[in-house]
Amino acid sequence: MIVFLDTSTILAACWSSKGLSRLLIDYAPKAHWRLVTADYCIGEVEKNVRKHPAGAAFWARTIRARIEPVGSVYVIDRPIVFDATKDKPVILSAIGSDADYLVTSDTTDFSHILGTVVYGVKVRTPKSFLQEMGVVE
Repeated sequence: MIVFLDTSTILAACWSSKGLSRLLIDYAPKAHWRLVTADYCIGEVEKNVRKHPAGAAFWARTIRARIEPVGSVYVIDRPIVFDATKDKPVILSAIGSDADYLVTSDTTDFSHILGTVVYGVKVRTPKSFLQEMGVVE
């Protein structure tokens, strides 16, 4: 299963060792989930991860190695309405990478598609994804 992680989920995993985003990344090898993200998201993570000193070290040492980069997608051959310009490449890249899931902690910009399926990609928060997978209640 391919799980696309957006910037907010990756940063949350870097900054908190007890959060659900970290649990998702730590559990992925056991569950055989293939974690991917767009090179666009990696750039965003690297710009912001240093806001929490321990986060930068954990990103470089552990999380970065567990996530496979995929090329960013900015245009698809299907209609899509998405107001958040900075987040449009995220949903398009998830679709373009054939992800089964897009996991996002950004409940503001993704609110209108959370819990739905967009061109075959299920859009979930870390909590709802982990619940769906039976990892947490």
